[in-house]
Amino acid sequence: MTVEHLAAMPEHVRALRAPWPTLVGKVPDLNWELEQELRFGQRVTKTEQGYVLGGTIKGGSSSMWIPATRAQYDAFKRWQAKEGLRDGRDDAALERLTALLAPHGIALATRRQAPSPGRRHGDDEAPYAGYGPVYAEVDAILRALPPAHLARPALRRITLGGWGPDAAKASAYVDDGVHMYDFAVRGARRTFVGLFLHELGHAHERSLTEGQRAALEDAWRRLAEADAFVGVEYMLDANTRRLYQRFVFAEFVAETYMVYAACGAALRDTIEGAPAPVRDAWRSAYEALREGFEGVEYA
Repeated sequence: MTVEHLAAMPEHVRALRAPWPTLVGKVPDLNWELEQELRFGQRVTKTEQGYVLGGTIKGGSSSMWIPATRAQYDAFKRWQAKEGLRDGRDDAALERLTALLAPHGIALATRRQAPSPGRRHGDDEAPYAGYGPVYAEVDAILRALPPAHLARPALRRITLGGWGPDAAKASAYVDDGVHMYDFAVRGARRTFVGLFLHELGHAHERSLTEGQRAALEDAWRRLAEADAFVGVEYMLDANTRRLYQRFVFAEFVAETYMVYAACGAALRDTIEGAPAPVRDAWRSAYEALREGFEGVEYA
């Protein structure tokens, strides 16, 4: 494949193309079981009764906790410092993001578990200053996309925190908006960036031209027959994410949007290394995406 207009996502977003490297053996007291819990959005907290491990089951609407130890708490704090998203002010990042969204009429809101006086639990509020690191992530990803992806009617709102009424556990695309639940905002950075691009992919699916949709639907059917989808590990393992695409076209487009932007060079290598029928299907899908990205491709 010939690449003419090359762009790049931030380095840690491009890291999605490789398996999620373990920190077991590098972080004291972190074992495989605890690492899997932390990657899936769980946390260890100190309470008056001792330490507990747990967190949200469905984007913040319910939670479950079990007894934990001081060693697990220390391991969580060390893991979080390396891989997690934490509350913290970054007024410059919020200002940059607000300035980027405003010309396109995209609203930025937050939902906090503890609502302000006079507001119902779960209402949208003005951007929460403590989400500074998250604003920086969102801003960096959006700036790497074609400006037209921010101008589309299918993306009118970005909401951070809280939860939604649907079955999604970590994020959702609903009412022309991307909603990143507490599950994602307070979890692993790798999970957040993967999910954020995936939800933007749902806005892209809503914005396809008739020709792009026809090409992608045809490619999707052929790839489903060959079971030849691309899986990327974040929140769930790569095989699960491949299966996730097989039965719903919109999920294929959303996930492939993420792969196209985050794993561009790896995707092109995968396509060219595939057997002819799969290669042809993927080439067709890639060209439809490249058209939707206005010719921009990614390193």
